[in-house]
Amino acid sequence: MKKVLPSVFLIVGSIIGAGFASGRELSLFFAEFGYNSLYFLPIVFILFYYCFKFFLTLGAENQFQNVFDINKKTNSSAFFNIAIFAIFLIYGSAMFSGAVEVLANNFIDVPVVCFVVFVFLLAYCVLRFGLGGLVKINAVAIPIIIILLIIYAVYSTINPITQLDYIPNSEQAYILPVSIVIYVFANILLSYFILVQAGQGLTKKEIQKSSLIASLIICFAILICIICLIENGAVVMDASMPFVVLTLRLGDPFPLIFMAVLFLGIITSLFSCLHTLNSPFAKSNKKTAFKLCVIVALISLIGFQTIVNYCYPVIGLFGVIVVFRLIKATFFPNGLKASKLNE
Repeated sequence: MKKVLPSVFLIVGSIIGAGFASGRELSLFFAEFGYNSLYFLPIVFILFYYCFKFFLTLGAENQFQNVFDINKKTNSSAFFNIAIFAIFLIYGSAMFSGAVEVLANNFIDVPVVCFVVFVFLLAYCVLRFGLGGLVKINAVAIPIIIILLIIYAVYSTINPITQLDYIPNSEQAYILPVSIVIYVFANILLSYFILVQAGQGLTKKEIQKSSLIASLIICFAILICIICLIENGAVVMDASMPFVVLTLRLGDPFPLIFMAVLFLGIITSLFSCLHTLNSPFAKSNKKTAFKLCVIVALISLIGFQTIVNYCYPVIGLFGVIVVFRLIKATFFPNGLKASKLNE
């Protein structure tokens, strides 16, 4: 388990970001459809498990130095690589904005610019440590995040903010299956380089265990959090950060504790994203890390909720394309028709 646990923490840390830990992502893709969304959790588990397994195996069998090296496997064009790069910039900006918003909501007397500078410096410093620093941070942060997130969700489910039953919009129920797929592949796209790196040095059994444990942890957390959001109704689900709203009513010191948990969740994903962005330039240009942090900070001014609501669905659709291309290139390198003829 010495290799399995660090791999699991790295996987979970790349998935549980601002959108997940704040409840915004889970409201958008699951909870707003009501309890019907729970029926699709087995599909979410299967998709996560096999995607994790695929990318971990890809990393175990190849030595990819950066995200563009992985894309070469599919003969990707320059436009495709630029699109991938832009998507990671957008995602990193969402994490950056989320981190600043969490701090600003809890320390309202401090100018927001101070939090922007703090998150910037923190991101830049950790980025210089590389993957090794990310593994160490996740090993400590992820167990704390998961345990406390579940505790808060269970408490808020037992003691909801409202007694009114949440009535989902039945007219949009047909979107639910598509929403689930978009959610999974958006997260896979945003973590596929980390997944590949996490697979380096793992055996087949270790890959299976890592994929299984990570999928179970993520889906169990999703289950608990969805129930919590539905039980607390539209007032909470419509908030920019639903779980922050729930913890504010508990009084001190709970909001401060949850702020720390949420901030950790956001930062782990921000680090993963910046590490992916910086990977093609890490050896050739040491100044790139600083420039990337500046760009991400500027884009984050758009706002956390706006980025999640409007950009994540597009990222999910692009994720389906990326995963399909990589699976095709791995299992059908000569094309589907050629593979059938060989059979």
